[in-house]
Amino acid sequence: MKYWQAVFLLVLSLGLLSCTANVALVKNETGKPYSVKGKTYVPLKKVAAGHVQKGVASWYGPGFHGKKTSSGEKYDMYNMTAAHNVLPMNTLIKVTNLANNKAVVVRINDRGPFIDDRIIDLSYGAAKELGMLGPGTVPVRLAVLDSRDATKPARYIAETPKPKFIRTPNPFYAQASTGLLALSRN
Repeated sequence: MKYWQAVFLLVLSLGLLSCTANVALVKNETGKPYSVKGKTYVPLKKVAAGHVQKGVASWYGPGFHGKKTSSGEKYDMYNMTAAHNVLPMNTLIKVTNLANNKAVVVRINDRGPFIDDRIIDLSYGAAKELGMLGPGTVPVRLAVLDSRDATKPARYIAETPKPKFIRTPNPFYAQASTGLLALSRN
């Protein structure tokens, strides 16, 4: 197969895949330029700590849970991760929700979003921490961190706990009085 044929097939494949979803479409661990929906993205090889970007964030969750990300790892919607079009993989960024000033630190492990007005797609876990699950999109400020700035990386990068069965109070209780046992509804 000639080089131009391989490139054509790659571009055609990406174009067809991009019709179905907005994230997790491009396997691009190498940082090479890629195209989605007719737009070419050139991932940065390096980014300076302190680099700031403002725009709109969205989030993605259950529909992508367990699927491979562009970095090659499996997407876990409870991890503090995100998709960005051009930031290098594994970049740590502080994301601040400008509507409520809540902030989280996430690690870039995927490519996207591929919608013009959005600059980042956050995992469900990160979106929940930012209080943006309901609205779906919020204005945000991204600030690239020096990896040394994350003094407790486990707090920010490690997996957030999976939802666990939460025991609720029993709606029934027993009351013993003068030899009678009565069941009552709380």
